[in-house]
Amino acid sequence: MKKTKKDLLAFYRYDHHHPFAAMYPLLARQIVDDFDITGGRCLDIGTGGAPLLIELGKITDLELSGMDINPDALALAAENARFHGLPGDRLTFLQGDVHAMPLPDDYARLVVSRGSIPFWDDHAAAFREIFRVLQPGGLTFVGGGFSRYQSLEEANRMRPHWARKDNPEKRARWLHREFLEEALSQVPEADWRIIEDGYGTWVVMSKPASSARADGDRKGAFHAVP
Repeated sequence: MKKTKKDLLAFYRYDHHHPFAAMYPLLARQIVDDFDITGGRCLDIGTGGAPLLIELGKITDLELSGMDINPDALALAAENARFHGLPGDRLTFLQGDVHAMPLPDDYARLVVSRGSIPFWDDHAAAFREIFRVLQPGGLTFVGGGFSRYQSLEEANRMRPHWARKDNPEKRARWLHREFLEEALSQVPEADWRIIEDGYGTWVVMSKPASSARADGDRKGAFHAVP
């Protein structure tokens, strides 16, 4: 049954009733432990109700920016942030599309996105935009799934039924490594790798401090992304 607008907005309300309330703090902790980025600007693309951004805000000193195409979701994101006690001067919410973000070059040190990637129309264009707004030396954690700090059994219980590789729907195509590799190959300046760990599928991308590339470096190669 198709969800109503009321159902979708209810999903954006982030409190202890949220179906992923137990997961987001763990995913935020995993990102901090893996990347050790606790200061600077963090951009969350397709932030929805901003649960990941909120949890990152609780355990870091990051300046927080949440972008979503849906203004109703952004209104709830601001409410959620207040509910969780985050000061307003650390937060910026803006309406925007990942394919053409209303942001300057080199905007964020950390770019995260959980769960928006199935709904992108042009993944190559989206990754080019993400690379553009990423600061040199910064990192991305973009994709979908759950935290390896959960049990795999719990993650599988949370996983939506459509999120499987044998699903022919358009929204599942990004689950195939070759699909992501093709899109990422169109960002030749980027260093990147794809994580498939049983919990989710994620793209970790970095922007080199210099655009100069050594002989033998090829687009899509992974060099130094942790």
